[in-house]
Amino acid sequence: MSEPLESDASLLVVVLDINTSAWSTSPLPLDKALQQIIIFINGYLALKPENKLVVLASNKRECRCLYPVDHTSATPDQDIQVYEQFRVVDASILAGVKNMIINTEPPNANQGIEEAQSLIARALSKALCHIHRVTESTLSKIWPRILVLSAAEDSPREYIALMNSIFAAQKMSVLIDICKIIGRDSVFLQQAAEISGGNYLKVDTARGESLLQTLLFTCLADHYTREILYFPGNEQIDFRATCFCHKKVVDIGFVCSVCLSIFCRPAPVCSTCQTKFSIKLVKTESALSSSSALTSNGKQMLAASEMSAFSLEDEKTATAGK
Repeated sequence: MSEPLESDASLLVVVLDINTSAWSTSPLPLDKALQQIIIFINGYLALKPENKLVVLASNKRECRCLYPVDHTSATPDQDIQVYEQFRVVDASILAGVKNMIINTEPPNANQGIEEAQSLIARALSKALCHIHRVTESTLSKIWPRILVLSAAEDSPREYIALMNSIFAAQKMSVLIDICKIIGRDSVFLQQAAEISGGNYLKVDTARGESLLQTLLFTCLADHYTREILYFPGNEQIDFRATCFCHKKVVDIGFVCSVCLSIFCRPAPVCSTCQTKFSIKLVKTESALSSSSALTSNGKQMLAASEMSAFSLEDEKTATAGK
């Protein structure tokens, strides 16, 4: 594989998580965050005229491409002294986000996705499709990467699709940068950044950390610049399996034979794909767990009784010697 050059262009795919349920708990309002994100995007476009941009947005209901689009529903103000490309990008993003927020959710859609979760796996799949199309149609060398601005929680239902997208990105040499804005750390997205060679960043806006500053200083650098910069690392990434029921790291778990979901204890029905398991199998696993617990307790009781008998015998011997 060739090494990146300073003159090579970049392709940046930005994935915006605009889940309103997640943003409602954020100290940074969504409109203020969009202003900072748009400034970052304009800064990226200003680096090189050859740089290309794709903006995707996702929430619980859908995943939509905001830029590029054939037309924009918002009419930009011609009196504002703004570079033409910036004006088109800004208007397309703001109009697309507004349309996605005001759209009502269709009934019985995405029942497996909770209110505080988003379709990030679907957005990554679309991002990889855009990257493949652009790289195949471009004659000159272009270096692609993905930036995910995450606000929602992990969705266990999308785990398999998300991991497939991560390994596809690794095979295509696509970096995935993660910027977690709201809530606790995402285990799935931490693995995405580590496997693809990107960066995982947590922005604590409640403590005064600036989203724009984090994006400009860490996520703006291209492939060539990253080789001469030192980026913050994340040593707390755990690649052990996480159960879908309690989101806890497990060493030994139970895997659904249909959707490969991982659980920390046996259950009669898979909560992800609703597959019904054999009751005998569940009872057998429960009986084995109970018997192993009883066996361990029995061994402890036997060891304790032997220790007591040994102490009593030593006491008798010492008394007889006196």
